[in-house]
Amino acid sequence: MTSSRRIRTAGALLAVLCMGLLAPAARADFYLERTISLGADFGPLGNNPIQVVSDGTYAYVAGYTAVDPSGDVGILKVNLSDPGDRTALAGGTQVMNRYRAYIGLVVRDGILYAMADRPLNTNISTNVRAIDTTTGALVPDFDGDTGTGDGIAWDPAAIGPATGGMAYDPGAGGVDYGLSMLKLGSGRRLLIGIEDGFTIYDSSDGMIVADVSGQCVVSDLTSWRDHVYDANGNVYMRRSNQVQMAIRTGPNATDGYAHRHLTDELNADGTPKVGCGDGKPVAMRLQAGSLGQHIEHIPATSTGTSGQELLIFNDRPDNAFGKAFADVIKMVDTNGLLPDPPVQLLNSNGLPLTTVEVPNSAALYDFYYLADVDKLLILDFSARNLLVFSNTPSGVVCNDPQQDIDGNGFVDLGDYAKLADCLAGPNQPWPGPPVDQDACQCLDADRDDDIDLDDFAMFQEVFSG
Repeated sequence: MTSSRRIRTAGALLAVLCMGLLAPAARADFYLERTISLGADFGPLGNNPIQVVSDGTYAYVAGYTAVDPSGDVGILKVNLSDPGDRTALAGGTQVMNRYRAYIGLVVRDGILYAMADRPLNTNISTNVRAIDTTTGALVPDFDGDTGTGDGIAWDPAAIGPATGGMAYDPGAGGVDYGLSMLKLGSGRRLLIGIEDGFTIYDSSDGMIVADVSGQCVVSDLTSWRDHVYDANGNVYMRRSNQVQMAIRTGPNATDGYAHRHLTDELNADGTPKVGCGDGKPVAMRLQAGSLGQHIEHIPATSTGTSGQELLIFNDRPDNAFGKAFADVIKMVDTNGLLPDPPVQLLNSNGLPLTTVEVPNSAALYDFYYLADVDKLLILDFSARNLLVFSNTPSGVVCNDPQQDIDGNGFVDLGDYAKLADCLAGPNQPWPGPPVDQDACQCLDADRDDDIDLDDFAMFQEVFSG
């Protein structure tokens, strides 16, 4: 695999990486390390996966149902390094009405907290479950204000409709930490205890997170969709399809007069809309009723952003399919500016992602960042895939197309011979040496760590003889 084209490509990639290392506030891009297919699990755990969180070893993926009138929705535990190690958590399965889902996951100290929004179409069926990640069983001591001893906090903090997600709030100075929720129509953060699910603050006395400064007009002031905290307790929120920040000033206080509006606003038809984010480089269309508007915080770390503190989110203006990944995944820093230098999501070989790895979709993605290892998880609702990105490329630089193993400009019988060597079937690792390992990695077009009929089909698409 030493063709002149491959050498030129490798040289260009090395130059790009070197410039990134020399630039101030640089970080490595994210490279697709693995794709974990969830198609066999969703179904049984709901039609599609919609939420993801991770403890570093396992990812926990929760579902959504479109079954009419109702269907089971559950939570999958899957090993990030060994995807064959997967199981459904028994304590996570519950019946939900059509178009209901888990809307928030938090994992801490071996306990997974999972929030469902009105799964049986009543406020009192809104719940947060505490699930032991080892056994899959509910943790009885976490039973909220009702004290039922079942491991479920029912209608936590009297939240009712719970569309704003759930996040871990670190509090301030070790005070007022817990599970945070945003109630549709309320400008305050609700908080329950992470140990027991008891209400700490409800919508009458929780800290104000909405912009009450009056300095600009927020048409969808409390149409919350998701939120996340940084280590200082500042909170970043999605309201409809916009992003804003509330600055923490105390255990149960933010400065409601010093918000940052981090994205510009457009009308539903894409025309400019006068609003609080005027002038920001990323603009999104208003779509108050769209499910699955998510956000994640990527802190500045020595192994990662090296000075860039980022937010990643999806721009989902409607429910239609056909949206390209590159057009709907957005990143800004915590001032609402584009990353400088830019941060890219790339294939494992350093080349741009294609529709093979990230098919066009309805733009419903969820995100989770693992700071200790600088890995970014992106959950693809439509394709039922979990994408695992790391901060380093694989070291193998493929040709274009990547099935052109010998670099002669054609995908021909010589390349097919390499494919035949690598072919082992679904969920089976390709053979070890003397089989060409670099060739197998390039032929793994869907990045799922095997060479199977899916990869053969993609080979056929570019075969030229």
